[in-house]
Amino acid sequence: MIVVYDSRTGLGQAFAQSLGYPSQSVKEKLTQPCILVTRNAGYGKIPWSTKRFIKKHAHLIKGFVVNGDRKRFAKTFCGASPLIVEKYGLHHIRDIEGSGQLADQEAVKAFLENL
Repeated sequence: MIVVYDSRTGLGQAFAQSLGYPSQSVKEKLTQPCILVTRNAGYGKIPWSTKRFIKKHAHLIKGFVVNGDRKRFAKTFCGASPLIVEKYGLHHIRDIEGSGQLADQEAVKAFLENL
């Protein structure tokens, strides 16, 4: 299992790497099952890079995490989550703030262990 991230500021990448699994960017070639750590674009939208990745690799994505900023974007915090579920039918694992907390890491690791 690999953790794929779509990170503009580095926070999603930091969370992906904190899980202790191999990780890579959405820009790299994917050859195995993964979970996706992504973000919002604008005000609660799905980033185009995430859309492109999902369209190409939906069959390999076992679940996803969205990171956001509750202070700056309270109304649209992790707004991409319900859109990804609705549009692509992917399993939503968790919404996290920034690069996540220990409880977020533990919850996602538990999900990964149960796959």
